[in-house]
Amino acid sequence: MENVKECQSCAMQMKEVKDFGTEKNGNASADYCCHCYKGGDFTWKPTFEEFFEGNIEFWEKGGNESDAEFRARVREELSNLKRWKTA
Repeated sequence: MENVKECQSCAMQMKEVKDFGTEKNGNASADYCCHCYKGGDFTWKPTFEEFFEGNIEFWEKGGNESDAEFRARVREELSNLKRWKTA
């Protein structure tokens, strides 16, 4: 089984070195993808709501999900990631 990590900001699957963001020292980030994190900082610093609305188009809607169910699922999944977890 391949070692796949999930970005703790957007939930993108990170499979290859190029998928990982970078720390200030140039090393790969253990937690964040190349789209969310570069040079030890987030590439975009939105509120959770701005991030949710700006990225929902990249999520795949499940077969019989209504729009409301889809949005609720994505919101829940994002809110459980390290960057967005509040509890």
